[in-house]
Amino acid sequence: MSYLGPLLAPFATAFLIALCLTPPVRAFARRNGVLDRPSPRRIHAQPVPRLGGIALYVAIGVTAALFAPPAPGLLGLVSGATLLFLAGLRDDTRGLGPRTKLLAQGGAAVLAVAGGISITFLPHPLLNWGVTALWLVGITNAFNLLDNMDGLSAGLAAISGGTFAVLAARYAELGPEQLPTAVVGAAIAGACLGFLRHNLYHASIFMGDAGSQTLGFLLAGLAAYGSWRSPTVPTSLLIPLLVLAYPIFDTSLVTLLRWRQGRPITVGGMDHSSHRLVRLGLGRTETVLLIYLFALTHAFTAALVTSVTLRLALIALAISASVLFIFGMVLRKADVYGDGGKPARPEEEVISGGKASR
Repeated sequence: MSYLGPLLAPFATAFLIALCLTPPVRAFARRNGVLDRPSPRRIHAQPVPRLGGIALYVAIGVTAALFAPPAPGLLGLVSGATLLFLAGLRDDTRGLGPRTKLLAQGGAAVLAVAGGISITFLPHPLLNWGVTALWLVGITNAFNLLDNMDGLSAGLAAISGGTFAVLAARYAELGPEQLPTAVVGAAIAGACLGFLRHNLYHASIFMGDAGSQTLGFLLAGLAAYGSWRSPTVPTSLLIPLLVLAYPIFDTSLVTLLRWRQGRPITVGGMDHSSHRLVRLGLGRTETVLLIYLFALTHAFTAALVTSVTLRLALIALAISASVLFIFGMVLRKADVYGDGGKPARPEEEVISGGKASR
């Protein structure tokens, strides 16, 4: 376990920066009226500041600058994350349309791929670049959509970042990208845990799009950037999928159920897995903790995959997929639309304008 030593300093640094910087950021947001106000598509009753992404970005950025050694690809990842942070900040303060947000996400993906962030298992570079860009945009949106309940997105990002950090540090000899991956992963975990002090229970600040998009993009980038040791290429590919299984599951579930019921897929709504668990009778804190448990279980499975054969890895994946499938079958029964789950009529569709967050 000595490989965990280099992770302690970046983790602690990011934790302390986020913990100490969040209160002044919260005060600044209140003074300037940058608040997430109650609405029919929110579950909080009072206006809450939403610039927490500033504390997260500064904590991760400063920690990476202090501890991450220069490596090919790192600048592209940081550049893309910075673009999304600025776009998210604009969205949090003045608002951005869905197309503009998607354009910013695509631009960030291009910066990362051009800087050297890319998968390598497909037979042609163009295919690798294209799949990597889609992966970056997809996971960014998944974390953005998961920012819908106190502590949910930050907690999942902490679990994912910590898992990537541990695995990258464990196999640091595989390439020059491993130590930067470990440092950034530890920084994400530390920053998110420091932020959770103010966000987990009766949140006094939200991370906003500047936080959720930045975290999702960084985690997607680390998944494509690091080398995940395993006996075969297929099992190595399973590790990022397992670490980020819950964001992928939630987005897939919402997309599929909306499509089947004829509801607009790109419009925000209170029909994510967290909302469905609440409708089934769990409290909000219980819901968040249960989702943490799912994420931790998949993170542990990802760690096991690094040490087993392809057959055992596929069995582990099949078990994880089966659990999530059964979970999804239960969640689809929740009447989150108040109509018994009947297909939507055209006149019931909501005008697009952003995601439902709380």
